[in-house]
Amino acid sequence: MKTLSKPKKFADNQKNTQDKILQAATKVFAEHGYKDATTRMICSEARVNVALVNYYFRSKSELYKAVIGALFEDVAKPMMSIPDSACDEETWRSAMRMWVRRSLAICAARKPPEFWMARLMGMEACVPSDMAQDIENKFAIPMRRCFVRLIRMGLSVDDPLQINLWCSTVHAQSVVYAIAKPSWASRFCPPELDREVWLDRVADHICGGVFSRLAFQRKIE
Repeated sequence: MKTLSKPKKFADNQKNTQDKILQAATKVFAEHGYKDATTRMICSEARVNVALVNYYFRSKSELYKAVIGALFEDVAKPMMSIPDSACDEETWRSAMRMWVRRSLAICAARKPPEFWMARLMGMEACVPSDMAQDIENKFAIPMRRCFVRLIRMGLSVDDPLQINLWCSTVHAQSVVYAIAKPSWASRFCPPELDREVWLDRVADHICGGVFSRLAFQRKIE
């Protein structure tokens, strides 16, 4: 029994160290962006040496990919199943509002991990890193395709122009909360109104524009 406990403890320590590096890297990349963040900054935040970072992640670029992948799994991936619930007008509207509200929650977040996700995606949108295409292919495109399903359900026929117009305008109304400085919410949310209530109102406003022109037409798998 004792001989088995040592490998397990070693594996647990390795996992803890790896997680500590990943969390520190997420914070540093979110604060400084990929280009200006350095491995030494990450080591300082994680309180580990450079050799450990290289041992677990091999390079800054691989560590950045791991950070984006982890954030996607924690924050964005749960949204991928939202369109599955839409099968009629009521459930389609509910799914659309859920998507929009969740997007706003991520983009306007003030606490990790959503805040880190919003910061990194905002930076990639404004000043793309060398990893931008990889991030686009692995994460951004699958998310867009998922939202396209919701838009297509509101159209009787697939019109690429209409689909792109709807996707880009709805997306832009959320992403602006991630990239504006000072934050969009702090600029426009009335001081007497709770921030979450404000974001609910914003989601209703965005969805109101969608529902005034689109209605459920068909189920899209």
